[in-house]
Amino acid sequence: MADTSQFDASASMLGYLYQVRFGLYMAWKKLPEVDDPERYHVSIEKLDDISFEQDGTATELLQTKYHCTPGNLTNRSPDIWKTIRVWVESYQAGTIELGNALLTLITTQNIPEGTIACYLGTGLTRDTAAALEIMEEISSETNQTNAKGYTAFQDLSSPQKQALLDSVYIVGQSDDFQQISTRLRRYGRQSVPSECVEAFVNRIEGIWFTKCVELLSQTPTGVITLSSLEELIDEIRPEYTHTNLPAEFSDALPDVIDLDSDLRTFIQQLRLFTPPKGMLEQAITNYFRAFEQRTKWSSDGLLQPGELGRYDRKIQEQWQEHQGFIELMADITTEEGKRKYAAQLYQQCIQHGVIPIRQDFNESYVAKGSYHLLSDKLTIGWHPDYLECLDTANDEGVA
Repeated sequence: MADTSQFDASASMLGYLYQVRFGLYMAWKKLPEVDDPERYHVSIEKLDDISFEQDGTATELLQTKYHCTPGNLTNRSPDIWKTIRVWVESYQAGTIELGNALLTLITTQNIPEGTIACYLGTGLTRDTAAALEIMEEISSETNQTNAKGYTAFQDLSSPQKQALLDSVYIVGQSDDFQQISTRLRRYGRQSVPSECVEAFVNRIEGIWFTKCVELLSQTPTGVITLSSLEELIDEIRPEYTHTNLPAEFSDALPDVIDLDSDLRTFIQQLRLFTPPKGMLEQAITNYFRAFEQRTKWSSDGLLQPGELGRYDRKIQEQWQEHQGFIELMADITTEEGKRKYAAQLYQQCIQHGVIPIRQDFNESYVAKGSYHLLSDKLTIGWHPDYLECLDTANDEGVA
């Protein structure tokens, strides 16, 4: 039985993902090469797979052909002739001017000697006249798969064919997914410390993919200025330093907040002083954000050994300090007094006990959520008798 279905779209999906990642690589590569990034636009699936424009004029069109298995780019390869058709139609539509736009086919396939792709390459074997001769002969053949490409090429005049091929470059054995990631990390290394490079590049790439999806959903397809990529890099670069960390969950929300069935310990701790619904919901949100952020920092390798443990001890010390001051003034001889004590202690910690995990990290959700993480472990508590109260509640099966 075949391993894949006739409807399997994984190869096409990989092609699109490769296209978007390669677009980021090319855009990042071009940043130091242009005088004014604001004048340069990059687009995905607009004029071509990837295209660059300066002041609204196409300067470079790229077709990317990703293949999961190795092979050769032959003279009758659909990759070549479909690409030729796209470029001819762009020329006929006035989108590009032959001689003023660089047209590049990038493929992971091998390029045999003496072929069209070889003669349209970038090395010493480049010979557009030889490529033209072969293409003239092949495009007169009958081939159902390549018919539109053959017809498009034959529709050009001889000078137009030569002008087209003078602008065409075919690059074979292109980098695969991992190799492009390696190249992207080289650029990232110029911006952040070595231990932060992978997380930094992954974040840039994640935002880039999201932006490309947004642009593809627009009509007509939108563009990204090179300056916006430069601004993105400059904006998040300060988060990847020895004195800071990325804040990636400041706006994140839990999928569901169900107060009636939430039996987690930190929620039971809060219920000991009967807080309003909004306070409970905010506590759940901060818990979620802090948990996710701390997990992400750890998985990305951005934390120093023992850093979270040291931070939690600082949070606990803040709790102890506020607890001591409140005990001086609070009356905890009655249940009402104990509830007020708990509410005051919680308020002091959440409002005045927010300490950053690193000097330049100024988002409060990690500190607020970390109080709840410690509360969930019963390391800290709000009610003066929280250990006894929760032990009794659990014995009685009370949420």
